[in-house]
Amino acid sequence: MREGIHARQMELTMKRTDRNRVKRRLEGVEVQLREAYKLRDELHKLLTKEQQDVVKLGKFSFMNKISEWTGKWDEKMEKEISEAAGAELKFNEAEKNVVDLEAEAKKFRAQMQNPDFAYIEEDWTAFLKEKETWIRRYDSVANGTLQKIADERVTLRSTLREIEEARDAGNLASRALEAALDKLGSAEGMSVWDTFLGGGLIVSALKYSEINSSDDHVHRAQRALRHFEAELMDVQNIASESFTVNQNDIVAFTDIFFDNIFSDWMVHSRITDAKSKLNAVLQDVRKVQEQLARKRDEVNHELERLDIQQAEIIES
Repeated sequence: MREGIHARQMELTMKRTDRNRVKRRLEGVEVQLREAYKLRDELHKLLTKEQQDVVKLGKFSFMNKISEWTGKWDEKMEKEISEAAGAELKFNEAEKNVVDLEAEAKKFRAQMQNPDFAYIEEDWTAFLKEKETWIRRYDSVANGTLQKIADERVTLRSTLREIEEARDAGNLASRALEAALDKLGSAEGMSVWDTFLGGGLIVSALKYSEINSSDDHVHRAQRALRHFEAELMDVQNIASESFTVNQNDIVAFTDIFFDNIFSDWMVHSRITDAKSKLNAVLQDVRKVQEQLARKRDEVNHELERLDIQQAEIIES
């Protein structure tokens, strides 16, 4: 009977933990999705304005003719096209984020429909009444200690699972950041050739091709980091420890790197600076991964201690 009570409690506790985690994730993603919609709409308005500025400058007007005669028209057009290109890159990134978040929200809503979650609170309430009756009838010091061990084991196993999920997410984030750094490294090499060795049109085209490719990799890195942070929050909620990854560098990277990049002759400097920022985030991720590994070892040690303690009580 005692083993049945403990087993039932562990089963229900794990289900409640799973349900609460999915619910928390869904609520968090929905908040992010509302913010992403707002940002995407704002960037779409900005993009439309910049495109209109380009079209307007291209139309005939006496002021445009004067600008052509004074040699300023090409300069203005280059500036407008550059601003429109930067706005387009930022809008595309915002649109990608919306798509990602919509997919995440859909996934969590589907998980909330898990039949195991349908009556979990009713089952938990009924179990607590059953357990109270059992304790009142069979209470003893040994039973109380075994129950405490069972409770601690459930908490530790839940923590261990969250740690492993966070470490898996951290590995994905690391790989995404490494891929982004690799692409920026290629772009940097092309930039050196183009800027200092007179690479020409082909090298310049290859350089910007690598930059555009790095845009997608940075987006994947941001998505992986968002998932990693969500997993870290789950660990912190259980383990009461702080695990943080500073994304300010990667945010600053996207804000600065894609702003006027096509007209800025300091492209090489920007690529070098971007690599430095992304590498700082990668080091943050690796540092947190090391913390998680240490925490995992501590939890496993505690589980082994509980197993020994339980065996001593049962065998005594």
